[in-house]
Amino acid sequence: MKFLLPVTIIASLFLSNVEARWKPTPLTTWNYVLGHDVVIKNEKATVVDMDVRKSKQKIDDLHKAGKKVICYFSAGTLEDFRDDYDDFKNVKGLVQNAYDDWPDEYWLDFRVEGIKPLIKKRMQIAVDKKCDGIEVDNLDGYQMDEVKRWKKPLTEEDTIKYVKWLGSTAHELGISIGLKNVVGIIDKVSSYFDFAINESCVNYNECKRYSNFLKQGKAVFGVTYNGLEKHKKALCNNLNGVPISMIVKEGDSLVQEGIIFDGKKYCGSSFKTGLETTVKTTTTVKKTSTKKTTKKTTKKTTKKTTKKTAQKTTKKTTKKTTKKTTKKTTKRTTTNKKTNRRITRVKVITKVITKKK
Repeated sequence: MKFLLPVTIIASLFLSNVEARWKPTPLTTWNYVLGHDVVIKNEKATVVDMDVRKSKQKIDDLHKAGKKVICYFSAGTLEDFRDDYDDFKNVKGLVQNAYDDWPDEYWLDFRVEGIKPLIKKRMQIAVDKKCDGIEVDNLDGYQMDEVKRWKKPLTEEDTIKYVKWLGSTAHELGISIGLKNVVGIIDKVSSYFDFAINESCVNYNECKRYSNFLKQGKAVFGVTYNGLEKHKKALCNNLNGVPISMIVKEGDSLVQEGIIFDGKKYCGSSFKTGLETTVKTTTTVKKTSTKKTTKKTTKKTTKKTTKKTAQKTTKKTTKKTTKKTTKKTTKRTTTNKKTNRRITRVKVITKVITKKK
């Protein structure tokens, strides 16, 4: 009995973290602003994603304006301008070769145990600043040529194991976490993440690969670079019936200016947001009922002149028939076999402004 109270308290604290964690839903509007300031009075989106280095005061001000804040950091690479750069470098075997597209950024061998306290420390910084969620980037190393050149390259299995740890650790700290890109493993790790972030899914016709994730009621935040006009047709085709929250940037820099994509506005009244299907499905489930047939009792009384025949009662009971229809959903998990490199554009402004001297 003496151990019961502490265990109960721990369980209560855990449940409280679960309940308090922010869980964004599909089509929640967002903006992606890394390395630039956010002018709060000009911000129309409900969610703002910015670097974890932003001040707590800025995050507090955004909260006062009714915004939610996602804090960004890389969990698969090390940028040379980070305050904890030397801490990562001091862990033997952790920091590997340079990212081909970003020579001042280095791939991390996240199989090295020494990475865990460092990443957890970054998560704690986000928690202390009252970020509502965190975005973990650059987890697609196993697909990159420079990582494939390692003596013992990262594998998809290594990545799945690591991202599950990321998700579990964030939740232990009571903060929401989103998975960036790596569409090929989303269905295998979806239960560990509260939302997802994707760059350029309309360019690669990959938006529909988030369907199972979206059906769980979890938000997918997307960004499309280089303007609405250039990608309007692709946006209309890829997002029709797929409730991804899309922000469109005019160029490839993550400045505050951008267009919150509205399918009905830009594609026409026939455009489906994708939420219609969800509502219809829910209604169907709620309306599924058991048909009851009322018992009918037929009383037959035969009257004779001298004899009274006892009433014979025939009860006909119709058995209740419950029809259960089970919908089987076939999940198709495909592996992204593209070998072409996808440039992670989110570094563009950050590199220019904060590069370490």
